[in-house]
Amino acid sequence: MPLLLPQNQKFSKRLRLNKWLLTSILTGSLPFYGWSQTGTVGLWTGVSAELKLSKAFSIQGTSQLRFTDNLNVTGAYLGELGISYNLTKHWQLSGYYRYVGRRKFDKDIDEYYYRPYHRFYGELSFDHKLGKRIKLDYRLRYQNQFKDDAEGLVADKSYLRNKLELSLNTTSRFSPFVSADLFYRLGDEDSKGLFDQVRVKAGLSTDLSPNGARFRHSIDLSVFNDVPLNGNEASEIIIGATYKLKIGLKKK
Repeated sequence: MPLLLPQNQKFSKRLRLNKWLLTSILTGSLPFYGWSQTGTVGLWTGVSAELKLSKAFSIQGTSQLRFTDNLNVTGAYLGELGISYNLTKHWQLSGYYRYVGRRKFDKDIDEYYYRPYHRFYGELSFDHKLGKRIKLDYRLRYQNQFKDDAEGLVADKSYLRNKLELSLNTTSRFSPFVSADLFYRLGDEDSKGLFDQVRVKAGLSTDLSPNGARFRHSIDLSVFNDVPLNGNEASEIIIGATYKLKIGLKKK
């Protein structure tokens, strides 16, 4: 009888791991829906940095280039700054500003240009470990975007976004993850409120730093797609590549 307990524990762990792998496979296959619909690939590549100011506060900065049409066109570029506050061990509150230059066609001059957009958003984040190896992250975000117009700033789109992510601690430098980000467009002139799309992603995070280092370096590689929920055409499949730097507090 005592021998059954370890076996049951091993079976339970194996069952949880198999469930995670099944979820990863199903979620990871969804981004290829966009490729099957459009046949094109894009690339979002960038750099992000986070500086820990105290145990509660940190600041973040991000820059990114977005290529479309099989990487032949620079569709957008952006820069972002934000600040975060740890409410508790598992809850975090953040606020950000993002400047975006998005490629648009001007009929008056018959050529493309990069139109400025300004996005403000706040988010509430939660993380929790499901056992020793699986981590759950949840993020609730409200974002409001404005665009430059001849009359000044004009409201563009507002969204409420719910993101759920599962990551696996493999006891190595590599951590696979899957996520789903649900976009709910808030009421405006073009929409009375609807679920616009869901962004499904699968990726791998690679830690490049030794244990205990103050400067943490990592690279995230992912593939994702925005699956439409309102009858719009599917977007192209996107490959993501981001270098991340996290600077912790100085050890006393």
